[in-house]
Amino acid sequence: MAVVSEESKGPYQPRYEIIAAKLIEIIQSANLKPGDRLPTEQSLGEQLGVSRAMVREAIKLLTASGYVRTKRGSGIYVSDGGRPFASTSNLAIPADPEHMLALFEFRSMQETQTVLLAIERITLPELRALEQSLTRNQQAAEMEQTDTFIESDDAFHLGIAQASHNPFLAETVATALRFQRWTIEMVTGGAPGSMRASAEQHTAIFLAMKDGHTKDAVQGMKDHIEMALQTYLHEVRKRLLPDEQSIPE
Repeated sequence: MAVVSEESKGPYQPRYEIIAAKLIEIIQSANLKPGDRLPTEQSLGEQLGVSRAMVREAIKLLTASGYVRTKRGSGIYVSDGGRPFASTSNLAIPADPEHMLALFEFRSMQETQTVLLAIERITLPELRALEQSLTRNQQAAEMEQTDTFIESDDAFHLGIAQASHNPFLAETVATALRFQRWTIEMVTGGAPGSMRASAEQHTAIFLAMKDGHTKDAVQGMKDHIEMALQTYLHEVRKRLLPDEQSIPE
């Protein structure tokens, strides 16, 4: 059994991204072609030594990347329009700290659009999956489990992007999120800020989407990303001016 080990070096990478890369290795080593069917989530989980839920999150990422496609009640298939996962996880554009304000601005624009489309197009299974990601996120925030919180945070945002049923939006959201994670890790050490406050905002966004309150969902997403930006700026100031942490803003 090819059990996936935890990464101890390099920038933080969500575990489902590591699993996604392993799935690409499986596809390549088996010489699978577009249209070929992959093993079931359960079989893949057993092969990699991870849970079925973790495999499902990795499959969502690969679907958003255009590498695989799923057919309800049929299975997972290699896509004919995908590109190697390595090309999305080793992106050409540098995650320059100087570009962080522009990156947050870009995320706000993209994710408010995905919320708009997701409210119109989300299916009941997708809504339930989003609620499960939210529940994991809330629990991780309560227990202060940073890694699990970040994984479920990513899953929540990617779940909304997937529910937009626009693969280009889904891919750009996933890419921007990876850029942001890496740069924040490089500059601040990956501090996620107030996990409970973030989880509360996720809850508000989810409830607005569930009830079809478009304006509330869009505003909630804008506020959420703005809070993430202010948290990032605060962490940067703390590291640049350690003796002035107590100065009120």
